[in-house]
Amino acid sequence: MRHPLRRFTWIILLAVVFFFMLFVYLHVSETGTFPDLQRSGSGILFSILTGSILAVTLYFANSALDRWIPWRTYFTSRLLVGYGTDVLLALGVTVAAGAAFLSVAGGNVLWPGFSARDADLYWKLTILYLAALFMYNVIYALLFSYQHYTVTQIEKLQRERRQLELQFEALKSQISPHYLFNSLNTISSLLYKDLPSAEQFIRRLAQTYQFILTTRSKPYVSLQEEISFVESYYYLLRIRFQQQLHVEINLPPNIMNSKIPPLTLQMLIENAVKHNPMHTDKKLFIYITAQDNTRLKVINTKTGTANGVTSFQIGLDNIQKRYRFFTDKKIEIRDDEKFTVSLPLILFPPKLKPQLNGHA
Repeated sequence: MRHPLRRFTWIILLAVVFFFMLFVYLHVSETGTFPDLQRSGSGILFSILTGSILAVTLYFANSALDRWIPWRTYFTSRLLVGYGTDVLLALGVTVAAGAAFLSVAGGNVLWPGFSARDADLYWKLTILYLAALFMYNVIYALLFSYQHYTVTQIEKLQRERRQLELQFEALKSQISPHYLFNSLNTISSLLYKDLPSAEQFIRRLAQTYQFILTTRSKPYVSLQEEISFVESYYYLLRIRFQQQLHVEINLPPNIMNSKIPPLTLQMLIENAVKHNPMHTDKKLFIYITAQDNTRLKVINTKTGTANGVTSFQIGLDNIQKRYRFFTDKKIEIRDDEKFTVSLPLILFPPKLKPQLNGHA
């Protein structure tokens, strides 16, 4: 429970009220009269003290059971064990408190004619305890269910919001003025020397923006969709860098329906281009392949170090955080003669499907 002090106070208050009403009922059923403060003050005090002691006992007992038998994992077992434990504790505390109180105050202190050997009195107490504690445990379980549902919904919304924030960060680089400026410059140069290529460039640019717009709120896309986008993106890069850049995609058809966060492969290609200066004698090669049909591998050669380029870790960090929404498998990065990023294949995104079913 999120507010233990509040719950503790409510349990004591309810226990005191219950025991007072229980004392009134027993007094009336045994004597035929309602208790009054003058003649039954000690009995009322006994009911309040017993109720308070039992409330504290039940509070700590149920708190321990919440840890030992979690509601979320063992709901039915927790309900049954809690109910049985509460009944035994209630009877034990009442008998022990009653014996201690009677040894100090005497037999008639509760009401005239009271007998600690009255079997009918114990049956009444047992039945009332069974009913009252059953209601208590059911209400306790319902409160947990409601709280669990509320917390789950809040966590779901927080995950969705965080996922979309990361998605937005990935998309910003593609709708930035810098990206559009470079594309327009390329179109401008093509219009004067190669009109068909300019037309094709515009078509491919439109396809990339269409993909960006249609996936801006999607947590994942199929690998086939991502590859189609990468092919259009590669065409734009090839027009710009000519023969200095080569991207080779070699993936088996049986993995093309697996899922991937949108723009993942594009971000890896973009960063490889950004961090490796290209010249006629320094060509950049990027390979996208699969490993044992369980992982995607994006491998790029190294041509040197680009001046004035910030670290690649920002893009990788974005990809890693988005992958955590779908799988516990880690992204593997190897930086030696070549730079390799190994991405786990997401055959089915279990963490997001129940929450973002409509986005797939």
